[in-house]
Amino acid sequence: MMHRLVPVLLAVLAIHSSAAAQSTARLSPSVRLLPGAINGVAVERDGRTLVVYGDPSGTIRQADMVLFTHARRDVVWAGRDLVERGAGAVVPAAEAEAFTKATEFWNRFVAARFHDYRQQTTKVPVLPMEVARTVQGGDTIRWQDLTLKVLDTPGYTRGAVSYLLEADGAKYAFVGDLIYGDGQLLDLYSLQDEVPELRIGGYHGYATRMAPLIASLRAIAAEELDILVPARGPVIRDPQAAIAHLIGRLQAVYRNYLSISAGRYYFRDSYDGLTQRVLGPAHNVPWMRMAIMDEDPAGWMVCINNSRLLLSESGAGWLIDCGSQQIIDEIKKLRDAGRLTSLEGLFITHYHDDHTEKVNALLKVFPCPVFVTPLMADIARHPGAYRLPCLTTEAITEPTVVPDGHRRRWREFQLTFYDYPGQTLYHSALLAEHDDGEKLLFVGDSFTPSGIDDYCLLNRNLMHEGEGYLRCLDTLVTLPADCMLVNQHVAPVFQFDASQIEFMRKALTERKALLGELFAWDDANYGIDEQWARTYPYGQTARAGRTVDVQVRIRNHSSRPHQYTVTPHVPAGFLAEPRQAHRTIDPGQEEPVAFRIAVAASTAKSIGVFTADVAFDRWDLRHWCESLIEVQP
Repeated sequence: MMHRLVPVLLAVLAIHSSAAAQSTARLSPSVRLLPGAINGVAVERDGRTLVVYGDPSGTIRQADMVLFTHARRDVVWAGRDLVERGAGAVVPAAEAEAFTKATEFWNRFVAARFHDYRQQTTKVPVLPMEVARTVQGGDTIRWQDLTLKVLDTPGYTRGAVSYLLEADGAKYAFVGDLIYGDGQLLDLYSLQDEVPELRIGGYHGYATRMAPLIASLRAIAAEELDILVPARGPVIRDPQAAIAHLIGRLQAVYRNYLSISAGRYYFRDSYDGLTQRVLGPAHNVPWMRMAIMDEDPAGWMVCINNSRLLLSESGAGWLIDCGSQQIIDEIKKLRDAGRLTSLEGLFITHYHDDHTEKVNALLKVFPCPVFVTPLMADIARHPGAYRLPCLTTEAITEPTVVPDGHRRRWREFQLTFYDYPGQTLYHSALLAEHDDGEKLLFVGDSFTPSGIDDYCLLNRNLMHEGEGYLRCLDTLVTLPADCMLVNQHVAPVFQFDASQIEFMRKALTERKALLGELFAWDDANYGIDEQWARTYPYGQTARAGRTVDVQVRIRNHSSRPHQYTVTPHVPAGFLAEPRQAHRTIDPGQEEPVAFRIAVAASTAKSIGVFTADVAFDRWDLRHWCESLIEVQP
């Protein structure tokens, strides 16, 4: 399409490789790039200015309007000053409330973050913005002698739009975070979502907005554009090639994911639909064959909902997880029937509320020690300090922490405790070996007979060697040959053979390579781990006139050290010290960057949202993570 551009324009289309490192660049006589942490765009006509995304360079004082493609605060920040100085904010109709009702969102979310199965990003505005106009696909925006076309392009967010402009003989599209560079994407976890027509909830919807994202990319390709200007990264001068690369990479990742997904066991009637949404009917998914299953497990294991009770010949019991009142009621029935004489231990496989919600209620009736491994220790004590799926409000104040690999004799059982970061990073497993020779590994929710439970990207399924599911598979190969696996949501016990374990390992290794091509980061884990930069505690209470401490904890997923620069932002009436902090973090390590937050004595009862910029290498990520401070007068 570039044949329509005059030779002078071709000369000035030398595109930046890192916007933050360059001065403003004129893409054509009327269109200027405003580089910075995001790509601002200024369209100039007869002394007037229209801005897309915002002005990260801080060089524009006035604009007629600012066009926002989506409501991510790590992009929206760049346009806020212009709007406050009088520019009209144009926003997607489907995401308008994220702009106009930001305060209401955070007031609700302080409680709604618990028991959260929706799994939608919280990188949304902290402060409300006055909106001049909402738009949706098919609308046009007339400005000066130009007409911009609005295209619905959901995918990276649910309600995103793109703006199409023809100026100076070139056809532009401003596409937000729909694409990065030559067919890449910023991350995959932002695509987590529900598919109601297939009865897939948000928690189980691994990157299911991949389907609308691909449809949006195809809609952009059909416009036969010359130049794409995403919200971040290089300007794209060959849209057709970049879009084809991204679609191919997304489909390759999804095909790999499906091949070993535990969800195929749970949702077998929905998986054809999920597959065809992204891959089409000729999908060629190399499904792993199902594990060997046994419908008649050991008699000393009693199934109680999604809990399991080890029942000794003596009548003593050892419980695994307690997430509902029905479990307590059934244990009472066993006691009343004389089958259970006492409860001598409770083991927690992972932090999710359906496995922990009624632990404290159980202990009131059956006092016993609660055992956790190191991965589970802190989140068991302080669930409110985390932003993760399926959190409980019920802290386990005094767990007994046993080290990874710890062995303990209990009655006629030999018990071995494992850190087991499968379905979530904060996960454990318990091997129970009965003196009669039967052996069961209680894996929580980490496997089903069809594969691995990594369908929720927000659970932190890391892919470094020796971590995540790779570590879980390493553990499986050390087990006795006749050991069966127990997932407490699955009725039969089951077992993978050596070839299936190798199949899963190979698929994960291939997936990391595929993700490395999909993402622009120097390690694929940044694109699947939303919490690589996280606040701790995520939520806390403060008195007006007092101080609280907040850490930004950063996991360096890279293979080399990085210096990370963290800049805090606090609400009016708060003060953060230091105003900026730097920390060099070695590969594979998580380190804290500490801030002290002072709350003014005059601050009324409210929810204060602390956000932090995180910058390293070529990345400058504004308002990237947040923490909630409930102020009490």
